[in-house]
Amino acid sequence: MKCILCCRLCLEFEAKAGGYLKSIDTRAYTHITSRPVPYTKVTKQRTVCYIYDNAPPEHCSKSGSCSSEPLTLQRRITRSALSMVQFNGWLDPVPSEGASETASSIESYQITVNEVPSSNDSLKVDYTKNTYTRKVLSSAVHEMELNLTSNSPRLYCITLEVKDIADNVRQSRRFMLYDSTSFIETWKDNPYKFDSASKETNFTWQTHHNDICLNWTNYFINMFYLQNKLLNKIESEPDGIITGVYEQTTGLLPVGGTPNVHGIIEYYVSWKLNNGAFTVEQLVPNFLNQRFCTNLNIADGQTYTFNIRAVDIVDNSFNESRTVYIDRSPPHINNIWLKKDGYEMLYVHNSTDLSKMQMTFDALDPHSGLHKIKWEFGIAVTSTVLTTGYLPVVPIKNVSIFFIVGVANDSSILLTQT
Repeated sequence: MKCILCCRLCLEFEAKAGGYLKSIDTRAYTHITSRPVPYTKVTKQRTVCYIYDNAPPEHCSKSGSCSSEPLTLQRRITRSALSMVQFNGWLDPVPSEGASETASSIESYQITVNEVPSSNDSLKVDYTKNTYTRKVLSSAVHEMELNLTSNSPRLYCITLEVKDIADNVRQSRRFMLYDSTSFIETWKDNPYKFDSASKETNFTWQTHHNDICLNWTNYFINMFYLQNKLLNKIESEPDGIITGVYEQTTGLLPVGGTPNVHGIIEYYVSWKLNNGAFTVEQLVPNFLNQRFCTNLNIADGQTYTFNIRAVDIVDNSFNESRTVYIDRSPPHINNIWLKKDGYEMLYVHNSTDLSKMQMTFDALDPHSGLHKIKWEFGIAVTSTVLTTGYLPVVPIKNVSIFFIVGVANDSSILLTQT
């Protein structure tokens, strides 16, 4: 018996054969026995080795000798029921301090597919039932085609089990989202507005020259992912044996979860000034805030149209625009007069003159136009308002306001406008 290193125990057997032959002549009455005739002596040897291999298979990415993944999905997010999975780069390592021949080599690959049900908390892979499973012996075949049909979106866990001849096992898993039906829509009850604009104008007029800010909180949604939380954090494999490069910790659909807003993972913004062309789209930073602000050095009289394009986890997109008008300057009111007999004046001799006078003025706003005109007539000394009113906002020329009021002879008149 001899031991080769520490991972291989070999036993050497030796068998020796020999002897002789005596024949008996049964024809003779006395049964004469012949002299012994010896055999040619033969010696045979055989060595039987028992290999100790407790090292599970490894992927080349573990040592950094390749850039491929232990389990590669053709598409991690797909609209097609058919999808290819590949598992190249696996090897059975030599045990520590062992000789190269002590690696037992890979025996088989097995792919198993399990569904990951929706949950408002962390997601759990349903290992109690297999959606699909197939095992292939180690050969030139290192890929499989999956056919995972469903009437609604599904999140699947694809698990690869690699086994060597010594029955050591290594597992790796990746996640695949199948979705050929969901889409983005809008939630009309939620805002999509310029919250930098004036509330009194229904958020369409901005009355300052600071940043323009657009808010679309919960306006764009993918209803399926609003109701089915398939992008939450995924719990670790129950036995804790899938870690490191063998777990889906990066890229699409990581176990740490996918940040999203009801299935939406990106927003793009573009804008145009007046009737110009839209700018190149840019990715909205901090997209979970669902708000975008920018400083455009704005000026009165300008019109900005902003377009927001939402993109969901399946690459569906939906875009919609809003327009804001800029005007921070107040209206102009000029040439206020009391007019009598064709003469313009700002004094009254007695109260009876008022019944014969007209109040005239010019009012305009060069950017946003006039919304309403309010006038007041009163006594300056006591700040008493004698009468007030509104004028309709229509194109107006040569507006005249007639007064029939009583005023003391020694009282002055207060004429104000707003």
